[in-house]
Amino acid sequence: MEAKRVSEISTSMIRRMFEVVEQARKSGKEIINLTIGEPDFDTHLEIIERAYKAMKEGYTHYTSNFGIAELREVIAERYGVSEEEVMITCGASEALLNTSLAFIEENSEVVIPTPSFLSYFTYSKLCNARVKPVDTSSNNFELKAEDLNETVSDKTSLVFLNYPNNPTGAVLDQKAMNAIAEVCEDKGIILVSDEVYDSIYYDKKPGTLAGKENVVVINAFSKSLAMTGWRIGYIIANKDLLDSILKVHQVNGVCAPAFAQKAVYDVIKDGLAEEITKSMVREFRKRRDFVYDSLKDVFKVSKPEGAFYIFPQVENPMEFAEKLLAETGVAVTPGNAFGSERNIRISYASSMENLEKAMEKIRQFAKAY
Repeated sequence: MEAKRVSEISTSMIRRMFEVVEQARKSGKEIINLTIGEPDFDTHLEIIERAYKAMKEGYTHYTSNFGIAELREVIAERYGVSEEEVMITCGASEALLNTSLAFIEENSEVVIPTPSFLSYFTYSKLCNARVKPVDTSSNNFELKAEDLNETVSDKTSLVFLNYPNNPTGAVLDQKAMNAIAEVCEDKGIILVSDEVYDSIYYDKKPGTLAGKENVVVINAFSKSLAMTGWRIGYIIANKDLLDSILKVHQVNGVCAPAFAQKAVYDVIKDGLAEEITKSMVREFRKRRDFVYDSLKDVFKVSKPEGAFYIFPQVENPMEFAEKLLAETGVAVTPGNAFGSERNIRISYASSMENLEKAMEKIRQFAKAY
């Protein structure tokens, strides 16, 4: 018998769209899949070779629950924090789940700026908490500190923050991030700042909340180094917060793969990691500009400042996405998955060739829709 906390959770809409796409492909239909939330680039060969070298050197065993010291050191150096405030995890997803289990009280409120990454809603339900959304659509999808202040209450145990934002591409600068952290600190609320896209931005530099007393910063190398399948993430938080998270991590993730940790450390130390990220961002910028220019006269749409998504407004996003796929072979994600009933998410983590074909199909479909 399925546990109640799981029975109330539906399968991810992104996963469902993935299955629909696969079924369409099996039937022989040509599909352009713009639902994927990962870079379309393969992991750089240098990272693969460093990982192989690390395996041969014995990096095939458990590490400390906190991760290998050298990787923690370079991460701490980047953020100006202590190595003791860094924990390596099995991707950002494990970090988010562990943090949720550590700090979301049963029957409490969890505040989620909406639209936002779909898993936050799931984590809240798993912890038997009530989601309290804050609609950011009227402010270009940027959360304002005053709106957060009006939403939180003495029942709020945790606030999720995600900038650069999935699914909108919105970015908050340092001043805006600090103001949000101050609201949470004043109210004694844990703030989880998911900064997994912080290296993928275009004109507006995102802020970071690493080092703040009441904040758990979560990040990973999945997006910035095209390593989604390697499962290397990390948490930055003060020792007291990390000690609470460790209670879950030690029985859930245990430790991230040792050889992958060593490979990431090596490419960071050699300066190659930054080059890899910059190369991808240059390509993402070209795609961002092309996709935005293609859609701005057909949809109401904001220009993304980070990540690799665009979030145009449509009526009935589920119906729009289903008909678009059936009639044109272009797959997008309904905004319902992210808490929006008036948008679709388009990932431009795909080749320019695919994007050129897809944008023409989407434009023609939208005009007739």
